[in-house]
Amino acid sequence: MILVEAARKVFNKGTPDARAALDGIDLKVAPGDFVVVIGSNGAGKSTLLGAIAGAVMLDEGKVTIDGKNVTREPTEKRARLIARVFQDPMAGTAAPMTVEENLLLADLRNRKPGFGRALTAGRRERWRDALARFGLGLENRLSDKVELLSGGQRQSLALAMAVLNPPRVLLLDEHTAALDPRTAAIVLEHTVRAIAEHNLTALMVTHNMRQALEVGSHLVMMEAGRVKLTLGPDAKARSSVEDLIARFETADDKILLGARA
Repeated sequence: MILVEAARKVFNKGTPDARAALDGIDLKVAPGDFVVVIGSNGAGKSTLLGAIAGAVMLDEGKVTIDGKNVTREPTEKRARLIARVFQDPMAGTAAPMTVEENLLLADLRNRKPGFGRALTAGRRERWRDALARFGLGLENRLSDKVELLSGGQRQSLALAMAVLNPPRVLLLDEHTAALDPRTAAIVLEHTVRAIAEHNLTALMVTHNMRQALEVGSHLVMMEAGRVKLTLGPDAKARSSVEDLIARFETADDKILLGARA
């Protein structure tokens, strides 16, 4: 479970450009929930994910994951619990290293250090199976450097790395936005499948309202660092883009994530 309580983060504090990216936000995500977060530019979506991941340290408030207070833990410590895929296909992977070397780093995440052969035939076969699902030919490029891959191939690799050893929490920060429509659809399809297969607790940021209604179990709309509207599974299933816009414009109170309305 993810619990964010009274989270506040102000950038450029003490200057005329001071801006509250998170303004006392509260959010509760139950185990296995797939929450899609939408909102305009500057609404605080990426800052919220950063605060959960440890990339953004809160000025006030608290972040708890599976009952553990991680508010002051740095990113590397939270990495035991969290995997993240970024918007930029160049982020989240090591460009000068090969595909299999990147996968090895992901495969060894959270494992106890020890001695032994790392790049084994068994691991390579497992990686090929994981990459073949995307249909982009990555399974035949294990020895290629990541910097030689296309953006879609690199983002597919980043997603495969994120779920290779399923994390407690998966954070997706507009991870299909920079891709062409065909590749974006492929990556999104495999995202939804991986979350379902591993029963992951996930948050996905997107600007695409239609996409936000089509995938995920819950929806959160943010504005000016606050939660403006949340929809539970039933309300989300009944909503259209037009309904979403209308409800956002008239919403005054939050609807709990678990609500059936």
